[in-house]
Amino acid sequence: MAARLPHRGRRRIVAACSAGWLALPAFPLAFAGRVALAQDDKPFSPFITTPSNTVMRMLSIASVGKDDHVIDLGSGDGRIPITAALKFGASGAGVDLDTRLVDVSNRNAAEAGVAARVRFERGDVFAADVRKATVVTLYMLPPIIQGLRPVLLRQLRPGSRIVSHDFPFDGWQADAIETFFAPEKNNGRGGDSTVFLYVVPAEVHGRWALTLSGSSPEDLPRGALELRLLQVNQVLDAEMTVGRQVLEARDARLAGDRLRFAAVLPVRAGGPPVMPWQFEGRVDGETIAGIARNPRGAEVRWQARRTARR
Repeated sequence: MAARLPHRGRRRIVAACSAGWLALPAFPLAFAGRVALAQDDKPFSPFITTPSNTVMRMLSIASVGKDDHVIDLGSGDGRIPITAALKFGASGAGVDLDTRLVDVSNRNAAEAGVAARVRFERGDVFAADVRKATVVTLYMLPPIIQGLRPVLLRQLRPGSRIVSHDFPFDGWQADAIETFFAPEKNNGRGGDSTVFLYVVPAEVHGRWALTLSGSSPEDLPRGALELRLLQVNQVLDAEMTVGRQVLEARDARLAGDRLRFAAVLPVRAGGPPVMPWQFEGRVDGETIAGIARNPRGAEVRWQARRTARR
């Protein structure tokens, strides 16, 4: 968790522990539950550990694997990245403002035998470089969570996962939510933990010129196709036009760089509609490419090129 917000006009973050533990050797129990004083006369931050089962659920909900790089912002004693390395085969890193906790984290990584794959450093989480991350984990107070959102969306690649413990991003619908009992919470009295998964979406807002190609011309409309997407995070409103005719498009959604939507295509421009087509494609910057299928078993390839961002 993190404590009070920046003051006296200086943009400063107080990072705290965002983790739970899995019985690593020589765990520094003296740190558990303590208030960790920030360095250089900065505000203090409560060091609150995350229960062991919560750590595992955070990493599991993000489907962490050996190809992932997990960065924990406010990494405390390092337990999330270390657990990611030990139990999931990932590499990792952590950023914390408290020098003592950073030292503890690096010692814990060495004692766990994962120092070659996990490294911790002192730093302001708002200034952290997370471009290498495929997974970012957080356990911080809501104002700090909100402040980090544009930082994360600016740096992370589409498809990267963000997992926040107990505190969601306001205005961003989570891709998955799990609530469960954590026996270690509240100093051993137990309590509920909630983890929120967010998959970073590609940026697709705007107008796209769309082309279709396939072996069944009768299944393809004639005329210039345009796809219009209005984006709020991973949720989209979609509209398709062929010539001057507006077509029905619905159920548009993003999962990282994967786009899907349904549309009813006429056989010919201005002609009668046929069965809905399911469009699925992959976003690559200013282009999208994929396959569209209808219930009759017809299949066509489609490509789109962005023509405007409005």
